[in-house]
Amino acid sequence: MFQQEANPVHTAMPLSAWNEQIDEYLLAGDMTKALQKVRVVLQQRPQHLASYCRVLEVAWQLKRWDEGEEWGGRLLRADPGNPMAWRALARAAEERGNRGQARAIWQRAFESDPYEPAIRHGLYRTSINVAAPLALNQACLATVQRRCEEWSRAAQVYAALVEANPGRSDFQLNLLVSLWQSGARAEAYRLAQRLVHGERALLPPWVVIHALGDRNDKALAHRPIHTMDPDGEYMLTWYGVRLDSATAPPAEVVLTLTAQEVEL
Repeated sequence: MFQQEANPVHTAMPLSAWNEQIDEYLLAGDMTKALQKVRVVLQQRPQHLASYCRVLEVAWQLKRWDEGEEWGGRLLRADPGNPMAWRALARAAEERGNRGQARAIWQRAFESDPYEPAIRHGLYRTSINVAAPLALNQACLATVQRRCEEWSRAAQVYAALVEANPGRSDFQLNLLVSLWQSGARAEAYRLAQRLVHGERALLPPWVVIHALGDRNDKALAHRPIHTMDPDGEYMLTWYGVRLDSATAPPAEVVLTLTAQEVEL
């Protein structure tokens, strides 16, 4: 007779609690443990954008430039303005000896996060005139205004930037969020619809559509939001927008862990 194997025991754990453990390992400098735990999340939620950011941090600390470039490229498909992703791509280009390309990418990172030390250092390092101070252009100033929640001012600057640079999707996303948060609901909704029509992998337009649209819009936006940012961590961290029951599904996200994963 064959003995029937017992069913494996699984443990439910809130994603927020699991991520707190990951962040503790990152803070302590234990990149191996942090990466093991992040991989558990990505096995169950392979498009979880906040986990992409944690992988990028591990790759940066371990100087795995090629790996950082790969994950940075993935993240940019969902959010073309993420500074961690641009930082990873810039460092990889620099490692290959392509100073000109690296300089251009560092500039993109700088415009998304002008006061991040590693980004500033990278831009200095690849500049022709290293003695010249870094100058904040209009994109940098708009980033500062957005982070200070000066939404109307940021929207005005981003509108001008979009007009001058129609191919910069990061400017369009920042304009979108600034319009939404400043109360320009109709304009934000129209822009969000246009953006998802062009590229359905972008996260912020779906969030705006879910917040401002009708029942059908909310049903359509539910899946991409639940796939990329179910707990709202990404939008809060990078756009300063907190998701709640009015803008996204409020259900707590839970991981299902094996006994081995719990012990990681």
